[in-house]
Amino acid sequence: MSGDQAMLVAITAILTFGACVCGIAYALSARSRAKLKAPLELGNLDARLERIEQSVESIAVEVERVSEAQRFSARLLAERREPVPAQLPVGEERR
Repeated sequence: MSGDQAMLVAITAILTFGACVCGIAYALSARSRAKLKAPLELGNLDARLERIEQSVESIAVEVERVSEAQRFSARLLAERREPVPAQLPVGEERR
């Protein structure tokens, strides 16, 4: 390959690479511009946040009910506890 042919191949490769980079950059910028132009749906967002708040409040109420029931059960068990039976002396065997 002569010097002129090598120079032509190098210039073609550089131009092709530059065109590909420019195309990719343009596609990425167009994508980001489209995201910025998309209208924000704040009305839908407000309704969704309201539903989430209601769900969190109802979960909090249910957790409080469960913990209250657990405290009540623990208190009942503590009041019902029977005395521990006396242990057998060491020398006696169990039958």
